[in-house]
Amino acid sequence: MDTIAETIKLAGFGKKKMMAKQIQLFDDKFNDQGETLLAVCASVKGTEQLYLTDKRVILHEIKGMASNDERSIPLQSISSINISSKLANSTIEIVSSRNKAGIDNVLMHVATEIKNAIENFKAIEKETSSAPVAKKEKDMYDVADEIRELKDLLDDGILSQEEFDAKKKQLLGI
Repeated sequence: MDTIAETIKLAGFGKKKMMAKQIQLFDDKFNDQGETLLAVCASVKGTEQLYLTDKRVILHEIKGMASNDERSIPLQSISSINISSKLANSTIEIVSSRNKAGIDNVLMHVATEIKNAIENFKAIEKETSSAPVAKKEKDMYDVADEIRELKDLLDDGILSQEEFDAKKKQLLGI
């Protein structure tokens, strides 16, 4: 499901253009900050909105003509996402190490989609953040093995000391 399109559709008659414009403003802001907008949901009235980017969750509340409240929670600090149902609508509660924030009156299928998107993105982020460390460790072992092989070639008289030193420096990036 495309939660952005769904959120605009659910805004209702007379609010669709306003919601689309609001989402576009946030999307532009995120792009300027180097983030990608992944998902959006809004309360039934549209005054509370949740924006999911590749780096954080932002809960935005319109409190009046010139008054807004915004809370930002980095994805890596989110410890749980809870959904509780109230008839056709539900509440999404995001719990982090320092913060707790929620949005009320979201349709259940949209709330579930947002929860799944956050959990999936956190899992992908966890995999990719640990992969470079594992790759570096693997590369270090590969380099050490290559240097050992070169040392054997040096000891066997196949390589000169200069060739060995040059290749070793190349492998170590010196």
